Amino acid sequence: MRLLNQAFAAGDDTGFEHALQELNAIRRPDLATGMQRVSQLLLGALTRFRSESRIATLATKDVPGARLRLDHVLHITADAANRTIDIIERLGPLTEATARDAAQLAGSLDPSHAGVVGFLAGVQDYAGQVRRDLTEVLLAQGFQDLTGQILCSVRTLVDEIESILQELAASAGVNLSLATCDGAAGTLPQGPSIPGLTAQAVTDQDDVDDLIARLGI
Repeated sequence: MRLLNQAFAAGDDTGFEHALQELNAIRRPDLATGMQRVSQLLLGALTRFRSESRIATLATKDVPGARLRLDHVLHITADAANRTIDIIERLGPLTEATARDAAQLAGSLDPSHAGVVGFLAGVQDYAGQVRRDLTEVLLAQGFQDLTGQILCSVRTLVDEIESILQELAASAGVNLSLATCDGAAGTLPQGPSIPGLTAQAVTDQDDVDDLIARLGI
């Protein structure tokens, strides 16, 4: 470094280049040693990655299975919310009509029917309360929009992880058929049947009816 500074200060281009070459020659062995160590560590990591069957299971079973579960949750929550909204929309006019008819009938009765009039007044109150409760239930269905957005974000992340795992497996030469080893499926969490994931899953009312028929019930 002293020779390098002296050559620079003196404007000695030849001396400066010579000093720089000597400096590089001193640093090169350390750099080569460091690069060799990094290469060895990388090779070891790739070897372990290639021999680890768990990577194949993640890439071909666990992560795709998680995606299918998320899809199923998105489907059933959206379906449940839509069915609830449809029922509320049918019941709302019925409760309003009940309250209206009760009021009209009460107005057509003379004072001698005080008991019936009182009963009809109660019907109006009950119908109004039912209508208000149905409105609350309808508003509560807004949860599906929020949870759906969150689940969609998580599903996108799962898709990215699946793609990265498959690329890493292909780059490292991982045998993805290792995912079919005995016992791999047993590591998956147990739970409700998932269409596309669980064999012979019961997914709708037709499947339920068919199952009951086969059982002779």
